[in-house]
Amino acid sequence: MSLIRWMPRRQAAVFHAVTTHAELVGAFAQMYPGVWDALHEQGPPELGEVLAVYHSISDDELVLSAGMEVVGEFAPGEPLSPLELGGCEAGMIDHFGPYLFDDFRRTQVKLEAALADLGRYPSGMVIERYLTMPDAEPDQSKWHTEIWLPLA
Repeated sequence: MSLIRWMPRRQAAVFHAVTTHAELVGAFAQMYPGVWDALHEQGPPELGEVLAVYHSISDDELVLSAGMEVVGEFAPGEPLSPLELGGCEAGMIDHFGPYLFDDFRRTQVKLEAALADLGRYPSGMVIERYLTMPDAEPDQSKWHTEIWLPLA
């Protein structure tokens, strides 16, 4: 299967944050329940996948958004922010295993190398779509994540 795919346009309702590698787990632990509570109150028609979007990754900080895809007409209100993704070519690779930043980065590096071999380069954004929820599957080796890198 091709590493380069058309990433469908998706709308998400998210929280934004700037954090560090050391504080990432804590940031997600606050963001996802807050997003879920706000979505529950605002009542979108249908929810999609849980996701994390890294707008910038450096040694010192991570600029990210965390939330859920929403399906259909829905304009999230405060404290949520809308985020539109996709509608472009992107590299995509499946990741199986624990939801750990360093594991995801190793998979991302493999994708970046394969794309470079094809003469294609990411735009800088990293999108993780979590297809398996940990409470539904206790075996971490079966946790499935799509890693998308929109192309420049």
